[in-house]
Amino acid sequence: MKIKEFETDSLAQEAGIRIGDDILNINGHSIRDIIDYRFYSSDEELEIEINRDDEIQIFEIEKDFDDNLGIIFQDIKYRLCGNKCIFCFIDQNPDGMRESIYVKDEDFRLSFIYGNYVTLTNISRKNLDRIVEQKLSPLYISVHSTDLEIRKHLLGIKNDDRLMDKIKFLIENHIEIHAQIVLCPGINDGESLLKTIQDLSTFYPYLKSVAIVPIGLTKHRKNLYPLESVTADFARRLIPQVDEIAQNYKNQNNDFFIYLADEFYILAGMDLPQEERYEEFHQVENGVGMTRYFINTFKEQNQQLPHRITHKRRLTIVTGKLAGNIIDEIIVKRLNRIKNLEVNSIIIKNNFFGESVTVTGLLTGEDIYTQLKQIEYGDYVILPANCLNFEGKFLDNWTPEMLETKLNSKVEIVDSDFISLIESIS
Repeated sequence: MKIKEFETDSLAQEAGIRIGDDILNINGHSIRDIIDYRFYSSDEELEIEINRDDEIQIFEIEKDFDDNLGIIFQDIKYRLCGNKCIFCFIDQNPDGMRESIYVKDEDFRLSFIYGNYVTLTNISRKNLDRIVEQKLSPLYISVHSTDLEIRKHLLGIKNDDRLMDKIKFLIENHIEIHAQIVLCPGINDGESLLKTIQDLSTFYPYLKSVAIVPIGLTKHRKNLYPLESVTADFARRLIPQVDEIAQNYKNQNNDFFIYLADEFYILAGMDLPQEERYEEFHQVENGVGMTRYFINTFKEQNQQLPHRITHKRRLTIVTGKLAGNIIDEIIVKRLNRIKNLEVNSIIIKNNFFGESVTVTGLLTGEDIYTQLKQIEYGDYVILPANCLNFEGKFLDNWTPEMLETKLNSKVEIVDSDFISLIESIS
């Protein structure tokens, strides 16, 4: 693990370790990645072996338990996915995007650190043992189906990957799991879905939650397996079925266990469940309860919003089609009660991926620009934070700064803190 830089007041740097040093082991344990480093560097007494210019050096450091050494490492190589999932969203990307967009990771380390979903298809027993030893919990696992033939079909694999045995091993060793089912109409719904839910429920409580999310289909599916999208009628049939099952689990274990993505409710034109239905919001980053959380967070800010602002301002809030009505009914109406503030919203049609993709998080900078420039958008354009990656870029490599320059208008990024937004523009 090669050192890229140090944090301020780094203990490692004070001990004489330098940028460019390669950490080989800590207290005799090999350091393969950031997880090894975090796990083995938590002790109070450390003997760190490094390679510096092909010379081995030893550094001894005494510290308090769990004190951070203040080391920032170069990026690690991710383990890649060898599956050929028939619904894989990455296969539906257009050409010409940045290289990282096409990377299919299948890395349990990213599941632990960032909440990425993994199938465990090719994980080794050695890595399963490592997960248990280092207590890498929780993990996020894409199950999709526990019916072997259906799972093989969905994942594009030929052999039994023994998923249930792997889950059982992790559960028996107290590794918490959150599971995901990407629902593909006509393939893993109906009886298959019921079987999958029942099979996974046997691992409760360490298998803590199961999220059911709709398949996402773009217009870039040439030569890919033909799949059906989730329709409003499909969603209306599914919701009561799943809610009944979830209520039964709630009655038995005081835990709903099964959670549907927000998209099903919005697509069906049905009211979103109340906060209690999502319990601890186990899979909010997976679009399960995100809308309810957003609404409730905004409502909590109501009393703190000002009655008026000093200067007249006009704002346009950018949103995808899926959240459009909610933005209008909850956000726009309330903000327009503030004197000197005029707020509108614009639903951006996703030309990049196709109109079937309606979530805000998959909007691109160019689509936003080309549709905004046709309207009077006012003094500020408000972008939801989930449009951007951790580098502050849209999927098409545009940045808010580029958008700001082309629109000749200020662009503000908002997660859910509208109080700070109003303060910043007033």
